[in-house]
Amino acid sequence: MKMSNCLFITWDGPQTSYLEGLFLPIFKELVSRGYQMHVLQFTWANADVVQRSKITCETAGIPYRSVPIWRKGGGAGPLLSAIAGSREIWRAVRDWNIDALMPRSLMPALAVLMMGSRRELALFFDADGFAVDERVDFRGLSKASPIYRILRAVEAKTARVADRVLVRTPRAIEILLDRSKTDRAKFHVVGNGRDPAPFTNGWPKRIDEEFRVCYAGSLGAQYCPGEMIELVQKLRAEIPTLVFRVFTGDHANLDIALRQSGVADRSWIEVSRLPPDEMPAALMQCDLALALRHRAFSTQGVSPIKLGEYMLAGLPVIGTRGVGPVETLIDAGVMFPFDDDMLQVWPWVRDNVLNHQMAIREQAHAIGMAHFSLKASVDSYVSALAVS
Repeated sequence: MKMSNCLFITWDGPQTSYLEGLFLPIFKELVSRGYQMHVLQFTWANADVVQRSKITCETAGIPYRSVPIWRKGGGAGPLLSAIAGSREIWRAVRDWNIDALMPRSLMPALAVLMMGSRRELALFFDADGFAVDERVDFRGLSKASPIYRILRAVEAKTARVADRVLVRTPRAIEILLDRSKTDRAKFHVVGNGRDPAPFTNGWPKRIDEEFRVCYAGSLGAQYCPGEMIELVQKLRAEIPTLVFRVFTGDHANLDIALRQSGVADRSWIEVSRLPPDEMPAALMQCDLALALRHRAFSTQGVSPIKLGEYMLAGLPVIGTRGVGPVETLIDAGVMFPFDDDMLQVWPWVRDNVLNHQMAIREQAHAIGMAHFSLKASVDSYVSALAVS
């Protein structure tokens, strides 16, 4: 199977930067291998955010269009946006001479199914975890609800009719096989790698006395914001110079978590949202990173992007066992598997992070280069898409 023009169809809120931070670097490398990507982004971001995304994509040589998501009517608005969005997909197919579609997750998959007969268009379904099960696990959606049943049917149908199904973990293959009853050979695990170049200039020289703990990403309930804040507070009781740097666009959930945790003095907490090209330098100025996540059914399909960033930046991690490819990190001593026992955290930080800072930095960076590089991700996509 050989394609020349693929339309990546994604569904993003204004607080996420997966398109710019994760996918664009991969797409740019695919272009160098003779495979042209285009982006159709469904979003409810404002015009300024959309324009920035458009400029970023087109500067990278990736044509971009956006489609507004209707947010009214509860779940009805987004569903109608996906159904009506099939027309926008057809328009992009005609205008850009598209010969392959790559919907990411379930709402774009619904839009593709609503196109009807796709004739000669190849279909690559980026299943991207278990989005509707995540809503059950962390946002109170009932498995008996119409939304759940519809989206589960979309997931199974898209997996059956797709030429390839892209997932992030081997366990996701087993779950989707059971749900879709389709051919195992069409499933491929692809990586969430980063370009290592910005992380290879050495760590910045610092003259401050701060101990910087950082977190990067969204802050919904599944990311344990309350436990994370409690953990950082306990570390700060031992390390008075601790500063907590939070790199996020999700200010609302952070504010809720801080209020619920009773944090009155926020002078030691720094919050910012940085463009992807500024994140490597910011992370490399920190000393320790957090990657907590509630374990649930839906987390069997995820590979946290932040793990690769942290490793490449040379950051030891306090994280959750069993979520993503973390066993190598634990075995190498660069990750502490947090299991709700706060008493174990400080001794590990004291004995490993503070007393052997440069050694643990170098070990983390080496693991990042070996397992989380952009090249490894691009190679996995090339294999999945049969691009020669």
